[in-house]
Amino acid sequence: MIDMNKQKMPTGFSPFAWALAIFCLPILLWPLALLISPNLLKNPSLSDLQTTLMSIFFWVYPFILGISARILYLIHQRNAQQGKALLILSAVIFYAILGYVTMVGFRVA
Repeated sequence: MIDMNKQKMPTGFSPFAWALAIFCLPILLWPLALLISPNLLKNPSLSDLQTTLMSIFFWVYPFILGISARILYLIHQRNAQQGKALLILSAVIFYAILGYVTMVGFRVA
């Protein structure tokens, strides 16, 4: 007798799953980010607000990436095209913020 309620399990990674994994890859660099975040205080051209915001970014970005990856995965299950577009948009936004923090935060005047 065949069980009709049995769900088919995935046999491999989809291209979207690989893209999500690459999107979350910077989480592995979190210990390095924690080590270099005190160097933001050595930049005299940054205001206290900028230093604080950049330090907070280094401390919380793994959580933001993880939560957004889960949300993007759920969106992709319901609407694949929208999930792909939001993943691309999220990656562009994350790397733009990361680029700004590294270029401005670690530039010594």
